[in-house]
Amino acid sequence: MGREASLVILLALSAFRAGAQSGIHELYVDIAATGLLPVTWATDSPTLAHLGFDALLGLEYDLPISVPIRFEAGYLRASASRISPSGELYRGWEGLRLALLSGYNFEPSQLGALGNLYISILGGGAITAADYTDTALAYAYPSIILEPRLYLSLRSAQYRMMVQGPSLAAPIELMFRAGTRTLAPALSFGWRYRLGAAL
Repeated sequence: MGREASLVILLALSAFRAGAQSGIHELYVDIAATGLLPVTWATDSPTLAHLGFDALLGLEYDLPISVPIRFEAGYLRASASRISPSGELYRGWEGLRLALLSGYNFEPSQLGALGNLYISILGGGAITAADYTDTALAYAYPSIILEPRLYLSLRSAQYRMMVQGPSLAAPIELMFRAGTRTLAPALSFGWRYRLGAAL
């Protein structure tokens, strides 16, 4: 009976190992610059627009089941809002932002010798440690993110594989800032590098 149990366990582990090696896990790093058009509102206060930008570094691990897991670290800055007709405005702010996203990578479109075009959609959350511009008033706020994205993996003549390429994303972030809400649609341009693959 002991031998039969050992054989079953050995076969199960072998099948698990074979399944784990059936796909390629890709690891990427990217840099991006993002232009923001935040809109802020609060109870009994006007809805006013800002301008902003975000510079970020991303690290992404793509599973063979087309599910990416993405970590971002960046610096965000937004200007003071426009002034309302009654003379009100919202202060500008800046801070360090950390985000964790996941989603789905659709099947790539092949562009011949140039490479592959990928489309994906991501969602997740972020936490930002911020302060109001030109003040010592610091605070932190959470946010939720939805991000459609496309990127081009260029084929390298030297390595005969897709190693890098440009990316374009249109994230929308809802920020739960101190006493206010900010919805920030954005447009992000970046460059993505393939660090490697592992079975």
